[in-house]
Amino acid sequence: MSLNLNQSLKVLLVEDDHTERVAWEAMLSLSPLSVCRVESAGSIEAALWELDKTQFDVVVLDLNLPDSKGLDTLARIRKTFPEVAIVVNTGQYDENIGLSAITQGAQEYIVKGHIDPYQLTKSLCYAIERKQAEQQLVRAMNELENSNRELQDFAHIVSHDLKAPLRGVKTLATFLQEDNADTLDERSKENLEMLCQRVDHMQSLIRGVLQYAKVGRKQENPDHVDLNALVPEVIELVALPGNIELQVQDNLPIITGDTTRVSQVFANLLSNAIKYMDKPQGHLEVGCVKKGAFWVFNVTDNGPGIKEKDHKRIFKIFQTLSCRDEAESSGVGLSIVQRIVESCGGRIWVESELGQGSSFFFTWPTQQGVGRPAARNMHT
Repeated sequence: MSLNLNQSLKVLLVEDDHTERVAWEAMLSLSPLSVCRVESAGSIEAALWELDKTQFDVVVLDLNLPDSKGLDTLARIRKTFPEVAIVVNTGQYDENIGLSAITQGAQEYIVKGHIDPYQLTKSLCYAIERKQAEQQLVRAMNELENSNRELQDFAHIVSHDLKAPLRGVKTLATFLQEDNADTLDERSKENLEMLCQRVDHMQSLIRGVLQYAKVGRKQENPDHVDLNALVPEVIELVALPGNIELQVQDNLPIITGDTTRVSQVFANLLSNAIKYMDKPQGHLEVGCVKKGAFWVFNVTDNGPGIKEKDHKRIFKIFQTLSCRDEAESSGVGLSIVQRIVESCGGRIWVESELGQGSSFFFTWPTQQGVGRPAARNMHT
């Protein structure tokens, strides 16, 4: 947002030294701003009183006052009047002081004796524009948070309203199958079976949408997740077929995250590899290496592989490479995995060639938790 130099600005000068205050007021009177109303205060209490009775555009604040010293002075102004732009003025040419002030909420800082009316005007305009931008960002974030909350509520309401009639449809179809088993011809039986499959597919989609919506929720108390214990539990849940061999790397790390979400990541990747396995003897691997600030995990299979043009598409919600009529192919699983990984600061990708199997890689920050060095030997 650009500041109009013709507009009238209200400036509060907080300075206890009379000589300095006169000098600042003189510079403000010489600034290119057409009208600049200036009020002065010689203490933090006087400044708070002025701010309480008048809405100022910007405060020029000396950090060392008779009743307040250092960055505490800035904190007191920000706590009571967070909407006002603040330009800290200091008597020391110390960038650390200025940067500390910026970090703790000031919009700009200037040094006494090292500024002229033009530079002062520039600093005031910059501080006001930055404050306006900050307020716009806060409003946008609040709107986004409200929108996300409404979206989650909407997903739950819609899923609840859809689940009941779907259960009714499947119940009626089952009754028809059982009550008329002796009179239905093969075509009718196939149609009823297809109807039940469509209902199962719709229920799977609804569950996926709910899981996808839940991923956006912030986890306040993440766990330390020992993958050496978690991954075997996930393997039991996904029900590994007898024709598929799975090797898991020894000494997987301990990571920090939500246990349920970490389980979802491995469960979805392993389930996909099992579901689409097209070889008589399947082979899966779960491994991990440490690279810089990240653990890099891989789930590798010797399945059908994925065309390069589909490497990004498979992570989009409701996108599936299988027939849309298959009840198990909701097209939500990999989208959920991507959201979980990215919400924790990582990323996910696939390396694959058609007919050559696939390797799904995802990264997880090491700084979120503790871990052990990953060994390279594998076990079944």
